[in-house]
Amino acid sequence: MVKDIGMHKIILYSVLIGILFLFVGCGVSNTNAKKGFVAYLKEHHNNKYEILTFERNFNAANMDPNLYWVELALKENLKVVINFEWDAKDKALCVSSHDTEDRSIKALTEYQKQEIVLREELYEVLDEDVLSVDVNVFNHSISISLKSEPTFNKFHYFSNKIGNVLDKYPNTWTREAHVDFKIEREEKGFYELIVKPTAYNDSTELYRYKQNAIVANNYGSVKAENIDYIIRKEFSKPNSPVFLSNIWVNQKDLNSFYIAFEKHEPRKRLEKDQSLTEVVGMYLVEMNYPNLNKKNLTYYDYKTTDKDDIFLYLFTQLPQDYQYLIADL
Repeated sequence: MVKDIGMHKIILYSVLIGILFLFVGCGVSNTNAKKGFVAYLKEHHNNKYEILTFERNFNAANMDPNLYWVELALKENLKVVINFEWDAKDKALCVSSHDTEDRSIKALTEYQKQEIVLREELYEVLDEDVLSVDVNVFNHSISISLKSEPTFNKFHYFSNKIGNVLDKYPNTWTREAHVDFKIEREEKGFYELIVKPTAYNDSTELYRYKQNAIVANNYGSVKAENIDYIIRKEFSKPNSPVFLSNIWVNQKDLNSFYIAFEKHEPRKRLEKDQSLTEVVGMYLVEMNYPNLNKKNLTYYDYKTTDKDDIFLYLFTQLPQDYQYLIADL
């Protein structure tokens, strides 16, 4: 029986691989794709770029044999490196339908030039404890690596320094900056600081951040993993697991949180997989870090509370010190 299952898997994988190769064979050849791309650069960009990478990017996710992953360096400044997907058939950048910003080669180059300037200037003005600074102009995000988590006073220090730099580039930084603070060996920091440039006007937005709002990232940091572990250990049961959903930070006390986590129960309808569960409600608990002793615990059953608007509803239930948004409700 085990051998049969193994053989079936081998056959299935072989079929899938065969299908993938079949699709690839239907696409533009590597040679013709690169020739077409070189000709495009010569015609539209006067050979200003050096091709660092040009390789087929076909996979099971996109199922398009004509997509190529491209990396270009600007010859006049080799620090400027851009990357994108190229459709060899249509001879155009492949841009997702929801992406309304200009993502042409020229625009990507300008973004990268601006990122280099901002990164170097931010690194120069920030505290010597900063290990590295990454900037993404297109997404209006900044990532800062530190030796240890910033204190409350440090957040204000960083906000003032970053805000002064961004105010010098009103045409480049047109929205609030999402500044991620991570310590060494973390994929993403636990705390995210919102810095709003002086020229940015969000008064017409339905939801807008307060200046210097501190937001928690649920995943990627040591602190978030510890919180997730404690929550599951404290509240999960064999047939009723819980899953971390959101963390709200006290805007005056960085180690005081309200934590939302969903409760699951076995499905009432019989399924082939008896372990399948369905979400039935949401817990909201107040805790302090690192002890994470619960202070207040409230349960919201989805039979009586609208699941679709649960986070908006929970936000209105939070004490004022935890509310980092201004909402025109």
